[in-house]
Amino acid sequence: MKTSDDEEQLLHRGGRPTLADLIDTLEFSPSKGAIELHGARMVLSRATFGADLQDELVRRFGEHEAKVLMMRLGYRNGREDAEFIRQGWPNLDIGDAFTAGTRLHMVTGTVRVETLHNDFDFKTDRFSGDFLWHQSVEAVEYQRRHGRALAPVCWAQTGYAAGYASVFFRKLVLYKEVSCAAMGDKSCRVVGKTVDGWGKDDPFVRMFLDEVLVNRAEMPSRLRKAAGKSAPMEGAGLEDRVVAPVRHTLEKIAHAGLNALITGPEGAGCRIAADWLHVARFGHGKTHRCHATSPQLPALLDSLRQTISAPGVRGQTLIIEGIDALADDLQVALIDMIKTDGIPPENLLVIGLSHLPLQLLRRDTALRSELMYALSVLPAAMPPLSARPDDLADLAECYLAQMRPKPGLEAPSLTEEAKAFIRTAAWPGNLPELRATLMRAALCAAAPPVIDRNDLDSARLDPRPSAPSLSQGEDDFVELWDQLVPLFEAGIGVDALVSRIEQRAVAEADGNVSAAARLLGLSRPKLDYRLKNPV
Repeated sequence: MKTSDDEEQLLHRGGRPTLADLIDTLEFSPSKGAIELHGARMVLSRATFGADLQDELVRRFGEHEAKVLMMRLGYRNGREDAEFIRQGWPNLDIGDAFTAGTRLHMVTGTVRVETLHNDFDFKTDRFSGDFLWHQSVEAVEYQRRHGRALAPVCWAQTGYAAGYASVFFRKLVLYKEVSCAAMGDKSCRVVGKTVDGWGKDDPFVRMFLDEVLVNRAEMPSRLRKAAGKSAPMEGAGLEDRVVAPVRHTLEKIAHAGLNALITGPEGAGCRIAADWLHVARFGHGKTHRCHATSPQLPALLDSLRQTISAPGVRGQTLIIEGIDALADDLQVALIDMIKTDGIPPENLLVIGLSHLPLQLLRRDTALRSELMYALSVLPAAMPPLSARPDDLADLAECYLAQMRPKPGLEAPSLTEEAKAFIRTAAWPGNLPELRATLMRAALCAAAPPVIDRNDLDSARLDPRPSAPSLSQGEDDFVELWDQLVPLFEAGIGVDALVSRIEQRAVAEADGNVSAAARLLGLSRPKLDYRLKNPV
């Protein structure tokens, strides 16, 4: 790569990686037709490509929407480059990693950055910066094509700067272009501050938060809201429909920055609700999922404790399944991590999942009350499908929409009789059972792609009679009650009766506690605890 002698000194200026360091990692492989920068695939393209994209977006969607889209693409690109620097040079001083964004901008030929002011402290999330952008490719190309602009046009670069800087802080960092070469200024000038520094009522901040970071047309649909009420369910995806019963609660949890406890029977969608909450809270970030009894959990807690203490780490979500079985020493570690008696870390969300209802978690498990109360400020209880008959047909159609039909065939669809069957049938296996039955029916349908009632009936494995409702089973309950009354009158209490039932279930299952728990509708940890601690 050729560089004039009078510019050679610029290659070695600034922190690591310098421009020279970056250029040294640039490789071109003719055999692969690939250019790589420190192992990352790059593309050398004409500067007019970005200008063409901007012009086409303006022509098709209007200037405002084009600006939002270009900023969003720049923001994503900036975050990716920040992670590229952190991973490619893992031992790099965080200050050098932060300022490396300006050098990446230069090495890609986007702009030459001159720093006027750059004040930051990662521990306190303090940041303010003032920069000049010389030879900005967006400004130069705009002026060459359209003449003098009436407003700043470096949309993608502004988004890039925000995305790159925000990775290193626990607060969003935004940049405003206060002057632009396309407007006739000598160079572009950008000022950066945290969201708090600009103020959340600032119009640019509101636009960035409401439009650049949140795209109503694509992801995350789970974050859509209508003014003053939930978004309408029409056109909603599977995740939105699954979490509909607890959506208000999850939104409040995300907004308040709380940890969470999500309960519900197996297959009711607790995992989906946890993932939904992660996106609602952080948008970006990483999820860590582990069962409470997993031998990997202690190491995961240690690793996560170090991760969240590092400057600039974005949201981390820890999902603990079967939290009712969490060992006491791990409960203590978790209590310490989420700081139940102080200010919890902003970049950590802990979600506990359990098949036990909240009352039994508090009464019949060894969970510490300090942890229970910290997770259950706003508990979310996912109902079984038997309590959601009006949602079943819509959930079924969402599952079918996800199926990939064979080439030349239409996507599978349900007849009205099939929808009625789904609404009235019992689904003790909840969502997994519904999904498997639909897939089986679609593959074996008599007249594909249409699925009728008979197809569904035939597709059910080990069909069980519908669970009687209170009205349907009243006679059966009265008969059962008549048989139980003499036992109660003889002094056998409910606890003793339940204990006998549990022991009988284990005997029927040949000692298999898991099978006995399924028969009784309990989780294995719950039944195991009750067997070891009889009333």
